[in-house]
Amino acid sequence: MPFIGDLVVKQLPVKVVRKQFLWFFSCKKTVLEWQIYEDLTYRDDKLGIIVTVVKGAATDFASIPRPFWPILPPVGRYSKAAVVHDYCYRNGLFDRQTADLLFLHAMEELGVAKWKRLVMYNAVRVFGFSAYRGLI
Repeated sequence: MPFIGDLVVKQLPVKVVRKQFLWFFSCKKTVLEWQIYEDLTYRDDKLGIIVTVVKGAATDFASIPRPFWPILPPVGRYSKAAVVHDYCYRNGLFDRQTADLLFLHAMEELGVAKWKRLVMYNAVRVFGFSAYRGLI
């Protein structure tokens, strides 16, 4: 089994942050995050990589803009894959391409419909640069 461990989370207090766009425009954004309460390990046999999301890590699950939630809510069959992807992005474990491929492969292992996998994978490829905190 590619995933070891259950996804056990607790919601963190809601935060409202101000986002600055350019020099003249800003808006408020509500941030919903959860804390991981048990280690979650994913083994990607295609890439030969093992990732363990450690207890205490934070996630927002799938970072999907609110207007798309009726089609792709932040939580779904892909939740474990999203948690691993968040962890890789937030900690700079791999370059973006590798982290995104892990996300795609994990969604496939979880039985996520092909159209959803491709939409979500392509979305992180195109827009993920704004969330990536690579250390490499």
